[in-house]
Amino acid sequence: MTPEDRPGAQADGDETRRDEGAGGRYERSARFWLRAYPPRWRDAHGDEALAVLLDLAPGSEDASTATGIGAREAWGLVRAGWGLRWREHPPLGRWLLYRLFDARLPARYWWWVADDIHGTLFSWRTKAFNMVVMLVIWFGVPALQGWLFGQSPTTFSPWIVLVVLAAFALGGAVWREKNVERAWRKHVLGGNIPVEPARAVGP
Repeated sequence: MTPEDRPGAQADGDETRRDEGAGGRYERSARFWLRAYPPRWRDAHGDEALAVLLDLAPGSEDASTATGIGAREAWGLVRAGWGLRWREHPPLGRWLLYRLFDARLPARYWWWVADDIHGTLFSWRTKAFNMVVMLVIWFGVPALQGWLFGQSPTTFSPWIVLVVLAAFALGGAVWREKNVERAWRKHVLGGNIPVEPARAVGP
């Protein structure tokens, strides 16, 4: 009989695998909820915060039932993370100028801009916002004229709307890297923020 065939060895191996699986689930859950914080904060403090959360993980006797961090801890991470994002977010007026007209923001918001540019789907988010604004103007102005002056609102073929949507989606895909590089050069490198530009154009 080999050591692996002994019942005690099999039990120890099964318990180890259960512990590793539970610990892995707990760590993945902690990493997921830490995404509520801005990327820059996670780069600087993410490992430390993860270590604290892992220290709070259930002990080995409870590991088989651990599927993730608790609801209270998750809510605390989301509240703190999004609170930090909100405090760093520019006010509505400046944000609209930045999003609509690519206007530079004051120095106090440069780090937020850096996170925004190398955030998820920056080019798509910019195109989608511009598309929504264009559609609101396209349909809202004729409707407002009809309401104010009694004119018949202008109607557009649904095919025109679909073509516009496809054009914006295609533009966000084809010129994704160029849009990110241009925004990075203008808003980040021009502002002398010490962040590596490769982070903005990476996958």
